[in-house]
Amino acid sequence: MRTLMSPDNTQRAILPHLQRTENMLSAASSAESGRSEHAEIVALPDLGLPHNVRRMHGGFYTGAFYGWSGDVPIVPVDATVNVCGVSVFRTTMDPSDLPGFLREVGRARTRMEQETAYSWNWNTGNHFATLTEVREPGALPEGRYLVLHASTAEFKKQYNGLYPEPRNWYADHVKTIWGENGRYLRYLSGKQAEQFYQMAEMLVEYQKSRQRICAELICGAAGIDEEILSVPHYGMPDQNSVAIGCQWLEETNPNYLLLTRPEAPLFWVSAAPGGLNAVSTISGTRLLTPHGLGVKGIVGAGIEYHEDHLVVGGVVLPLDLSLAGHSVTSYRSLKGLRTVEALLDQCPGTVGSVLHQIYSHYRTGQVA
Repeated sequence: MRTLMSPDNTQRAILPHLQRTENMLSAASSAESGRSEHAEIVALPDLGLPHNVRRMHGGFYTGAFYGWSGDVPIVPVDATVNVCGVSVFRTTMDPSDLPGFLREVGRARTRMEQETAYSWNWNTGNHFATLTEVREPGALPEGRYLVLHASTAEFKKQYNGLYPEPRNWYADHVKTIWGENGRYLRYLSGKQAEQFYQMAEMLVEYQKSRQRICAELICGAAGIDEEILSVPHYGMPDQNSVAIGCQWLEETNPNYLLLTRPEAPLFWVSAAPGGLNAVSTISGTRLLTPHGLGVKGIVGAGIEYHEDHLVVGGVVLPLDLSLAGHSVTSYRSLKGLRTVEALLDQCPGTVGSVLHQIYSHYRTGQVA
């Protein structure tokens, strides 16, 4: 396992469980290929608790890259693969106040739900639609930028989705390998794993399209001047890896947006080669970068695994629970640019612009 941070209390509680996941990924791939295979998990600076308790119970945490060798396809289903990412659009939209912005968002939501096949999910989990402003010229010109963060909700828990639901298209083909202390790894192999990856790969372009359509609807008459970024931070970089909460960037296209929290600035970053965050994929070398600050937890004596639940900070967490806004979690704090630069120490990069949030639509409210 590769650890790209000086771990805090939450990360110290997570890392032993990730080591077990790495061992089981290796064991599953070895069992399918008939020879010894290896796996490597890369834990990024924003390693933290996922909202999805079942994902955690299956051994997968946010802020990490999970890779394995082998020429027989496998896919660990409890990674709850989908495609999620951030898109940034330059726009001249200029609502006079928060209610004006929310009216535009409301109109966009109504049209999307009534006139398209897309589901509205820019107000669930940690997703959002935010109008921002660059106030000093840098990598980005001064002006307004609409930032969208959401996943492909249409391929989640439905029959055609990628989440491990009891009656979806692959439910009858899930295999299980058992580890120590009741740990397990559920996975697909062969034809079903190959089909799964093809769907995940297709969803990258699908995600870009749904983000752009949402942006066009929100911006309305003002329109979009330019789409300047659309980068996934959740998906399958290749058929032998899963990324959860981290970008996998080509060295020739290294830009991404570092997310923070409601009301705080967002940071336009250009990743640089030469760090320990480079990984080899079937498509070539990729630079792993944190997608945000991560979610910490009140971990107490650690994270306890039980057959049908987890215990975090002494709190029993059922497997179907969402930790979004739960009392055992909180956002890591942001203390300015110096903290961001520290976050980039082991994932080298340069902050080129700061995007200040003006108005936002998200799960727990709106900000102005």
